[in-house]
Amino acid sequence: MNISVSPADLLNQEQAHSDPGIVWLHPAFCRLGLPLLPAQGAWQREAEGTGVALDAADGQSLPSGWCLRLLLMHFCDSAVRSQDAAVDLGADITALATQLGVPATTPVLDEVRTQLEALLQARLTVAEDAQAPLGVLDARGRGKAAAWRPRIRLNSRFLASLLRQAVPLDRRVVTALAAEPLALDAHGWIRSLRQGQAAGTTITTGWNSLLRRFGAPNQDLPAFRAAFEDALRMVFALDFSISLAADDEGVTVGEAAGSEAPPPAPDVAPPQPALPEAAPPVEEAPRARTPRAAARAVAPPEAPPAAAPAAAAPAAAPPVEAAPASAAASETAAGAPAASAGPRRLDSSVSLRQSLTGLPVVVWLRRGTGEEPLVIGVTPGPRMETDRLTVLMLEPMMMQVSGGLNQREFDQVSAWVATNRDLIDQFWDGEFDTFEEVTGRVRKTPAANWRMA
Repeated sequence: MNISVSPADLLNQEQAHSDPGIVWLHPAFCRLGLPLLPAQGAWQREAEGTGVALDAADGQSLPSGWCLRLLLMHFCDSAVRSQDAAVDLGADITALATQLGVPATTPVLDEVRTQLEALLQARLTVAEDAQAPLGVLDARGRGKAAAWRPRIRLNSRFLASLLRQAVPLDRRVVTALAAEPLALDAHGWIRSLRQGQAAGTTITTGWNSLLRRFGAPNQDLPAFRAAFEDALRMVFALDFSISLAADDEGVTVGEAAGSEAPPPAPDVAPPQPALPEAAPPVEEAPRARTPRAAARAVAPPEAPPAAAPAAAAPAAAPPVEAAPASAAASETAAGAPAASAGPRRLDSSVSLRQSLTGLPVVVWLRRGTGEEPLVIGVTPGPRMETDRLTVLMLEPMMMQVSGGLNQREFDQVSAWVATNRDLIDQFWDGEFDTFEEVTGRVRKTPAANWRMA
């Protein structure tokens, strides 16, 4: 495997601070997984010179799960961009959810509020290279708050450490996997490895090391390996810049052919520690663009877990419209358009045959109208038969609204959706004019043998 990156291809300092496709995160949170589930008391994890510890206040639960990870990403990303210890939380919990890129539904807002309060009341520290632990939040930023606080402050020494070595995550991957904490951990770990990866090399990490870094308490190695491989598949389906190999020895990370390496940590001088009487921080304006809500595959037909971003399914989800008979008839058995005098104009929906998608079913995309939830349709064959139609809602996470895909089919469609999410979004938003534009963008579902020995 050849990996080479020209220095000219790396982002310069100005781009690194302004690129909206990057989420900056401290390397300690990339190298070690945070708690996946709520717990009380003290929690810590150490591996190869890096440590992370959480101490909860008496009677309080530790922060955990997807929301803890998104909050820390927001804290670190805001601090890197502004080079300021002050982090804007917005005018209220809804504004914070918007900045996190999750839907402002009641269950999500409740979870964000709960996790933020738990994080502010706990003591979170990181340690590197046998140095004394660094508190993540300034002491004035922790503790109980009687009312909403529009901003918090990071510890100045933690900020200096962050600015020296921040890891660039892919915002598109983070947004798509926001409800999958272990997949977020896997993405951060891969990006931290690649940041320090020499050209022309790959890096292999053994399963026991990965278990120490990301395993749940009392989890055995076979169970962890199965869970972490699932998380790697999710990342692999979304991040086309990486190559992955998983075998009995461990996981090997490299760079996909023809891709570019992530930008290096921002080259900035760490700020001097803030004095107690420092001037009040300048507020950061909320982001103007809200990323799409996270997509998550959940086993059919169960509802999403309460702790993940979720929205109630509509009472009657809008069905996927059938393509006009003339359009359907013009497709060949192979799924490609028949020869014609010119490009085929699109109607409000289109069917994608098995030869295009690599799936055992036909996928139907359609254009959205109004504020309805984003959906796709699936049928066993090329005919739109409503009694055999499965409707899948993609936001805030992927789940079946109607129909009956079995588990294997659901997993395959989920992988295809993750790979083709940009295409689905653009068709929904009406950004394509011809059938050829759509078929030219379709990627087949990731192969089951994504692991390369």
